[in-house]
Amino acid sequence: MVRITSLALLASVILATSAQAEDKVCFYQDAEYRGTEWCYGVEQVSWVGSAVNDKTSSIKTYGNAYVDIFEHSQYRGQQARIMANTYRMDDLNDGISSFTVGVRDSNDFACLFEHPGFRGTPHCLQAGQQQTDLDRVALGRNKASSVMVIGDAAVDVFQYPNLRTDKAHSRLRRSSSNLEVRPGGWLEDDIDSMRVVREARDGGEIAIDILDALNAKAPVNQANVLTSHNAYNSTAYFSGQLIPGPNQRRALVEQLQLGIRSMELDIRAANGWTKVCHSVDCNTNNVTSLRRMLGEIDSWLKGADDNDVVFIYLEDGIDGDTAGYQRLQQDIAWLGDIVYTPGSCQSQPQLSMQQLLANGQRIFFYKDGGNSGCESLPQVLINFESSVAVADINVYESFFSATRFRRAYECDNYFCNNTLTADEALIALENGLNAVGMDMLEEQNLDGAGQRLNRQLWAIDPQDTQQAYAEGRSARMTFFGTRYLALSWDEARPYACRNHAGDWQVTQTTGTLDLGMQACDSEYPGYVFDTPLSAYEAKKLRQVMTSGSDIHVNFGVEQGRWQAGKWGELSAR
Repeated sequence: MVRITSLALLASVILATSAQAEDKVCFYQDAEYRGTEWCYGVEQVSWVGSAVNDKTSSIKTYGNAYVDIFEHSQYRGQQARIMANTYRMDDLNDGISSFTVGVRDSNDFACLFEHPGFRGTPHCLQAGQQQTDLDRVALGRNKASSVMVIGDAAVDVFQYPNLRTDKAHSRLRRSSSNLEVRPGGWLEDDIDSMRVVREARDGGEIAIDILDALNAKAPVNQANVLTSHNAYNSTAYFSGQLIPGPNQRRALVEQLQLGIRSMELDIRAANGWTKVCHSVDCNTNNVTSLRRMLGEIDSWLKGADDNDVVFIYLEDGIDGDTAGYQRLQQDIAWLGDIVYTPGSCQSQPQLSMQQLLANGQRIFFYKDGGNSGCESLPQVLINFESSVAVADINVYESFFSATRFRRAYECDNYFCNNTLTADEALIALENGLNAVGMDMLEEQNLDGAGQRLNRQLWAIDPQDTQQAYAEGRSARMTFFGTRYLALSWDEARPYACRNHAGDWQVTQTTGTLDLGMQACDSEYPGYVFDTPLSAYEAKKLRQVMTSGSDIHVNFGVEQGRWQAGKWGELSAR
C-alpha cells in the first residue's frame, strides 16, 4: 500500500518514534529526499497514477528492499535497479511510470553512478549478478563516474560489453566517489559492462571486524573507535573551493570502509531542511543536506557487520531555533529504527554497545550545545563527550573517564596543521583517549603497516589474520609486539583475570580456555576470566604480565564470529 506524505506539512511535527524497518522503498518529489514522499512495500506497480507519474527525483530504500524503476507504464522503456539510497537522480529524473519493489538475497552489492559523488541514477547488482551491456539500462555505456561497493562485494568492470577480458577490465573492492581520481586510468566514463562477486576480506577489514567485536561488549563511552573530523567537509562533495579548506578527500562511505565508526557533522537550520556545512562556507554554495549524508551512511550499513555501530557527533549550529530542532529530529527519525532512541535528550553513560546491537540499532547520535533543542530531540544524547583539540593535548597524560567519551580532533587545512603521528595516536588511546578525529584520511592510512589508521588497530595485526574465522580460533595476549593480541589456538597458558574495579591479575595455573573461569575464581576470588576491550585496558593488563609471556583472554570465534566472553560473562565495566 502506498503512503503519501508532504514533508512541508511535517515541518512543525516532532516525530517521537522511528519509522518501521520493513522492506520498503520511498520516492521523493525533490532531490536530497525532500518534497512529497510516496512509500511502497514489496509489490509491483504497473502504473503509478497521474498524481505520482514523472515526479520522482530521489529514492530511499529501507531494510533489504531494492526497486526496479521503469520509464513507462507496464515496465517498459528505460530501466534501472536501485539498491543504494539515491539522493539526486539524473536519468529517469521525473521520469518513472512503473516499478517493482523486491528484496535482496545478499547484503553484498555494488552500484555504478553516472556522476562523481554518487550522484545520478545508479545501476546496482548484488553478488552473483552481472550486466553484460549497460546500454540495456538507463545508466548506459561510457557514463559511470563513481561506484559504491557495499558489504563483502567486489565489482568487476569492463571497458567493452559482454564482460570481455581481452580488453581493459578491473576489479574494484572499495567505493570510489570519483573513478577518474581513484583508481584512475581508463575507468571514468568508459565502463560498458559489470559483474558483482563476493570477495574474501583482507587483513585490514578483518582487524577492524575484530576491534568491532571487542567494542560490542564495551560501554559506548569506553570503546576505541576510528574517527574522522569534519567528515563531510570533503572534496568528494565540494569543488575544492572551501574557504577554510577541506578536512577530508574521501566521501563518508569511503571513510566507513577505512574503518571509521565515528563522524562529526556540523549542522545548521535551513529553510525547511537541515544543512551540513563548515564555518564561513555555510554562507556560500558549499553546503549539502543532512539527509544526503545520512542516506550515504545508511547505504553502507546495509552491508555492515552485525557488530558495526556508527557514532555521529552533531556540532550544533542550530542555535536555539525550535523549528530547526524539530526538522533535525525528523531527519534523524527518517532513518527508521536503526537509530538508538533514549527517549529524551540526556546523558546515558552506562549505555553499552551490546544494548544497541540487541535492538538492531546501528546509529548513535549525540551533540554539543547542552540542553538546547532537547524538547524536540528524543534520539540525541547530550553530555556524552569531552573533546579537546589535538593542538592542546599531551598524549602521555591520562584521558580515561568512566562517564565521558574522550575525543581529540585534528585541524589540517589552509589555516592550521595540528595532527598526530600514528605512534602518538596509539599512545593517546593507551592512556584512555577513546578516539582521534583525523583529517585527510586516505586508503594508505589503513593499508600501510604502521600508518595512522592501521596503528590504531591495537588488538590484531592486519598481517596476522590467516584463518581468522575458523572454529577453534581464539586470541592470546602477548607481552611483546606492536599489537596486544594475536590469533591463537587452544593451548595450555595462564589466564587473564579482571574484577569489577578494573584490576587485572594473571593466574599461575595454566590450562585450556574452557577452564579459565574456574582458574581465575580459584586464585583470585571476585575476578573472572576476561579480555581487554580497549587499548587502555590492554596496557593495564600487560603491566601485570611476566616479561615474554603469552596468556589466554576470553575472546574467541563462535559460529564464525568473534565473541568477547565466549567462555563466560565478562566483568562489569
